[in-house]
Amino acid sequence: MSLLSVCYGPDIEALADVDGGIATLSTDALAEFTRRQWTDIASTLGFAAPLKNTLDALRGVRSGDTSLHASALAAFETWQRTRPRTLSPKLTSVARAARARVRQEVLEAHASAHPESLWTLDAWAADLPSTACFDATGTGLSGRAFLDDAPANFFHPSRVAAASACGWEGPVFLSLGTYPWVYGGRLFRTPPGLDWEPVGSHDPATTAMRLFASLFQPEGNLRQDARTVVFAYRYYRQATDEALRDLPTYDARRAVPGELSRRGLLLHAEQSSLELASVATARGPLVASVHNYIIRRFAAFFALRRALLLSAQRLAPAQAAAIAQNPDPCLRPYAPKGLELRP
Repeated sequence: MSLLSVCYGPDIEALADVDGGIATLSTDALAEFTRRQWTDIASTLGFAAPLKNTLDALRGVRSGDTSLHASALAAFETWQRTRPRTLSPKLTSVARAARARVRQEVLEAHASAHPESLWTLDAWAADLPSTACFDATGTGLSGRAFLDDAPANFFHPSRVAAASACGWEGPVFLSLGTYPWVYGGRLFRTPPGLDWEPVGSHDPATTAMRLFASLFQPEGNLRQDARTVVFAYRYYRQATDEALRDLPTYDARRAVPGELSRRGLLLHAEQSSLELASVATARGPLVASVHNYIIRRFAAFFALRRALLLSAQRLAPAQAAAIAQNPDPCLRPYAPKGLELRP
């Protein structure tokens, strides 16, 4: 059996093959993989032109491939800081700044406390900075720094608990591995995570993108306990399989223009835009382009994990150390001798 099948199951092995995966861990292959991820992200979110300009400028530059990831992240930051926004008239400038600060602090605290579990932030509000609340005095708003995503949705079952000081009715749950679609009940065409507007030095959207994109870089990927990603993927698959079960399987001979169909793990809209196709479900609307984006992020994570483990004997010291410190028992056979696994 193949590597991912042994560790996590044949469904994860099949997932890693979506869009071709990454066959080897050569410098060229890794650069192409990184370029493909950023191109898909930018095309889906709407900053394809700025990213293309950035990548074009790197072609022919000696260090172009090694700086590709950082340059793409910078292109996103510039784009999201300058893109037009409609600001809520309810929020004062002071409240807006307070919200941006709390959002960023929550994200950074999670990354610091749980570097092996970046895919999902799942914590009680009371355990997060400022209890994930900002001072909303005079705005008429709840003061929650993030949307309350407690009802059952595509990312988790119903999560209800006692309300906190600013009205939380369940744990704070953010799917950072599928950023900017972070709420499982809001898989709309417009990504909710992009609404995390920057104020001064606080830029929670760029912070979230940095954490998210690190999952598709070797060292960041190897730090993650993949068991949590497997769990998140299988829950999402179960929820979406339920919602999409009545869609036909794609057949080129019988395809009808405008028809939405299933094509492997992805959705296909014959002669139509996936952004315009959606499925109404009991868990909320599911936009076809968003579904494909989410599946591709899961696929990219496991494709890179497989390539890294197949090349475990040739990894850089920091990458080898990430394997040794990872609590995922599937990585123990790949830990270099002399490096102690964390209990």
